[in-house]
Amino acid sequence: MNTEEPIIKIAVFDQNPMLALGICSLLEKRQNVRAFPMNMPDNGEPARLANFDVAIIDPCQTDLAPADVVAILAARHSTQYLIGYFGDVSVATARACIAAGFKGFLPKTAALDALQTAISAVQAGALYIDGSLADLLYEPPTLRPVARSRNLTDRETYVLKSVARGKSLKEIGLELALSSKTIETYKARGSTKLNLQGRRAIVEYAIRSGWVQ
Repeated sequence: MNTEEPIIKIAVFDQNPMLALGICSLLEKRQNVRAFPMNMPDNGEPARLANFDVAIIDPCQTDLAPADVVAILAARHSTQYLIGYFGDVSVATARACIAAGFKGFLPKTAALDALQTAISAVQAGALYIDGSLADLLYEPPTLRPVARSRNLTDRETYVLKSVARGKSLKEIGLELALSSKTIETYKARGSTKLNLQGRRAIVEYAIRSGWVQ
């Protein structure tokens, strides 16, 4: 029986090639990791064949919107999980990244252990937010009141928590053996009960409620 861990292929995108190479070298200290320094993506870059499980990128280093970064990396590299590795980030950028589908958020000052934890977390379907960035993604209730939970069903709670952790409706549907349309119904009902509009509002509520760390 083969008990070896599967190889995790990680791309590190950064304008500083030496920094990207250094991060790759540190990540490859784990036996099951292969890391590759990459140039920042742009609209004119030709398609590539290399596929990656996880991409680590500073979205502030590109003029592309976070949603475009997600789309380009998914199309060119079949990348499922994106981790924002920020040098300097605004509230608007951080929230745009969440709305676009980024699954992890860390400052470039974070220790290697934190980056490895983020990689493991996003691969497990969780949303990872470093404590130093939590304030950027947290909006006090006094600024945007959110209704208390009003009799959420177990399914509505499960779906909203899963959405907050970055899972797609299809992924949630597979877990519950339900169609994506049914999952969308649970999401809509739960959001209505909590007076939430959109994925970002769900994530913010989840952070405030302790659903995600």
